[in-house]
Amino acid sequence: MTLQQAETYIREYQKLLAEDTRRGSRRNPTLLPTSKDNLVRAIKLQIAQLYYINANTDEMLKPLVDAALFVDSFSDMPFDSMAFIECMQQRRAEINEFQLDVLKIDRGSRFFWQRVYALTGVTFETKRTTLIDNLKLRFGLGVKNVTPPPSTLGRPASGRISLD
Repeated sequence: MTLQQAETYIREYQKLLAEDTRRGSRRNPTLLPTSKDNLVRAIKLQIAQLYYINANTDEMLKPLVDAALFVDSFSDMPFDSMAFIECMQQRRAEINEFQLDVLKIDRGSRFFWQRVYALTGVTFETKRTTLIDNLKLRFGLGVKNVTPPPSTLGRPASGRISLD
C-alpha cells in the first residue's frame, strides 16, 4: 500500500462516515473501500505522514483517530453495546500505541518509512521482483530435477560431485 492509496481509502471512508449519521449502529461492511485491516493500516500511514511533515496537531489527528474508532461498526453480525464499546477502546489503545511508536522513530532517519511500514504490517514488493518470480514459476526456470549419476564399475554412488 502506498501513501496515495492510503489517502484515497481514507478519503472514501470519511465520505462514507459523513453520509451515514448512525454513529454506533451496525453498517454493511461491503460499503467499505477496502478491508478493515487495510483501512486501519491506511489510517496509521496517514498518522505517520502527519508526523513526518510535522503536522501532527490535534485538529489534524482527531478525524483520523475518530475514523479508526468506528471501523468496527462495519460488521456482518450486530454488536451489543458493551462489545462495541470494548472494540472502540481497543482501537483507541492500538492507535495510541502506534502514535507512541512513531514518535520514537527519528523522522530524519533514512529508514523512517521502512520502520513505519514494518510497524503497520504493510508488505510490498517491487514490480520487477514480482515479474521475475512469476516468469520463473511460469516457465519452470530455476527448478532443477537432479538425477543421480549412474554408478560406475559396480560401485554404489558415494554422493560426490562429478566433474565434467
